[in-house]
Amino acid sequence: MTRAPPLRAIQAFEALGRRGSVTAAAEELGVSPGAITQQIHVLEKFLQFRLVQRHGRGVELTSWGTMYFSHASGAMDLLRKGMRDLEHARRSNHLGVSALPSLANKWLGPLLFEWKRLNPEVDILLEGVDPEPTLEEGVVNFRISYGSRQRLHQRCAHLFTDFLIPCVSHSLLAGRSPPMEPRELLKFPLLWIDWGAEFIATPTWRDWFAFAGAAYDRVRCDLTFSLSSTAIDAAVEGRGLVLAQHSMVAGALKSGSLVRLSHLNLPLPEAYFLAWNSCALDKPIGAAFHTWLRGESRRFEAPDEGATALLKRAKQ
Repeated sequence: MTRAPPLRAIQAFEALGRRGSVTAAAEELGVSPGAITQQIHVLEKFLQFRLVQRHGRGVELTSWGTMYFSHASGAMDLLRKGMRDLEHARRSNHLGVSALPSLANKWLGPLLFEWKRLNPEVDILLEGVDPEPTLEEGVVNFRISYGSRQRLHQRCAHLFTDFLIPCVSHSLLAGRSPPMEPRELLKFPLLWIDWGAEFIATPTWRDWFAFAGAAYDRVRCDLTFSLSSTAIDAAVEGRGLVLAQHSMVAGALKSGSLVRLSHLNLPLPEAYFLAWNSCALDKPIGAAFHTWLRGESRRFEAPDEGATALLKRAKQ
């Protein structure tokens, strides 16, 4: 394999050819004229061609030097462009953020409006997809995902462990006042959520009744959704009761489109996490977003850390 010439020698030669004198090249590169001359000799020895010759009190390129200069100049232009592109990317105000679809729709999307209010100059792409993106190969800087999927990423941090609460719309509540006894909830259509076999099974209505101390042999399953956001939308429309993640219904509870039916907090078996690529935190705006999102996430942490143990005992 052909060896490449020393980069410092090429840099000195290219500066000399472009600026026209040893002194000017030395000033540009911040070295002595002697260092420029020495690097030219190194390059000539490596190539085994004479590239520069004296002309009066100065120097000029030989015919070989003129031929080689066109290549050296093109190479150094590419390197300088690469440096400019890297600096532009580092200072860019663009952020690519990916999250699981329901999380992007019901939790992260609303949060990002607050981030935009605080940082109006930032351009954000929010991507709601289920497959984990390859962060080092795409335009995504950050990924918010769940559970054991963190094994697919090199850089991760805990965000929060969410918890489930039963919710209903005012229209379906029809004058009843929460909180309600567990047996009263059985009078309503129950909307179920099943994320599929990839994840550790999330608590169901059956688990919630057992957790509430009211285990029933049969709990009706009216309709099951694979997306939490779809089940929540159905509950808002008055289609039934949903056992929803607090993070995803916090806005609906605040606006009054949903009502919480119990004070019990049933935690998910695993936590949400934040992953990022190797360059994300090198951008000032990326580092700021990382700090902000982790701080905001603390507000959604399951408040009752002992609930997990209680849930396990209820399942036994």
